[in-house]
Parts: sequence; C-alpha cells; structure tokens
Amino acid sequence: MTHLHWMKTYIGDEAAATTHLTRDEFGGYELLRRYYWQHGCLPDDDGRLARIARASPDEWEKLKPVIKALFDDDWGNARLDEERAEAGDAHRRRVEAGRKGGKTKQSLSNARAKPKQPEPEPEPEPEPYSASEPTTDDWALEKGEAGKAKGLFSKFPRPPSTIQGRKLLLEQNVPIDKLDQYLPLLMAGTLSPFDIEQWTNKASIG
Repeated sequence: MTHLHWMKTYIGDEAAATTHLTRDEFGGYELLRRYYWQHGCLPDDDGRLARIARASPDEWEKLKPVIKALFDDDWGNARLDEERAEAGDAHRRRVEAGRKGGKTKQSLSNARAKPKQPEPEPEPEPEPYSASEPTTDDWALEKGEAGKAKGLFSKFPRPPSTIQGRKLLLEQNVPIDKLDQYLPLLMAGTLSPFDIEQWTNKASIG
C-alpha cells in the first residue's frame, strides 16, 4: 500500500520483545518489519530476505533463526497485519471525507449561482454492535477484577484484539516463542494463569 507512509511503534512492547537481540539482529529485524509494512508480506527466499536485512549470505544464516522467532509462520506478522488494516481503513475514511467535503463546496457554489431547495442529508447508519464482543473498557475492567478476586484457575477475559492479547501474555511473562501457542486459547477465553504456570513448569523440567 503506497499510502501507508508511517507505522506505529509501541516502545514498551518492542523493547520487551527485542531486548535479547544483538545490534545486528535488531537492525535486521527492523528492516524486515519496515518492508513488511510497505508490502504486506515478506518473501520466503533467503537471498531476498538477506538483501532486505542488508546482510551477507553468511551473516543471514546466523541472523535468520533469531529473527524468524519474532515472526509468525511463513514470515507472517499478525500484529502488523492488524495495524495495516486499521491504517488502510483510516486512509479510506479520510479520502471519503475529502470527497464529501468537495461535493459540499460544489453544492454551495451551485446554490449561489442558482438558488434551489436544499436536499436533506441522509442520517448516518449506526455501526453494528455485538454484545458478545468485548470492548476495550469492558475487557480492562474484567481483567482487573479477575486479577483481584478469581485466582489461578479463573479464565482470562477475552481481549478485544490480538494486539492486547499479546500484551497481556507478555505481562504474564510468557516467553516470546510461546506467544503463538497461548494466544488462540486466550482469544477463545479458555486460558487461565494456572495453564501458563503449569506449561511453563513442564517446559523448564523438559
């Protein structure tokens, strides 16, 4: 998308996810993220990925396993996908608002030239609301209540988005390489603090 000229950077989240990286690993990761933001995907080709990361083939062989752990399968990135979709929607809304503003100016010009009865503007349609989908405020309230009263065996409230889901898992000290394993359970409302503690204990014993 050529109109996506900038992307959000969540300093806290990025620092938590990349604090273990070396300078070269972090630089390669950032270059790949920027390419993903511009094009919506990364090529599944080591030669092209190395060029994007500005690394030699030998350097890329060392960087690849560390950087790939920060992406989803097939070099995907669900968080960037969501943010690109939101940015695309915002861009379309601005374009549409600009078009409506242009039509309004043209209508006023025509009205001055030839007075006529104004046409009523259609009322905006209300956005659909689903009671089953939590809002950000509802989720934040449920999350706070769960942490105070329900204990290890209570299920986490379903986050309104995978971005907030990943943030919650990082707050629970879930390892980065386990986020994709726990996130579907969290989004389905079936994950509890006990599950995380139990799986983490099994992993440390294994």
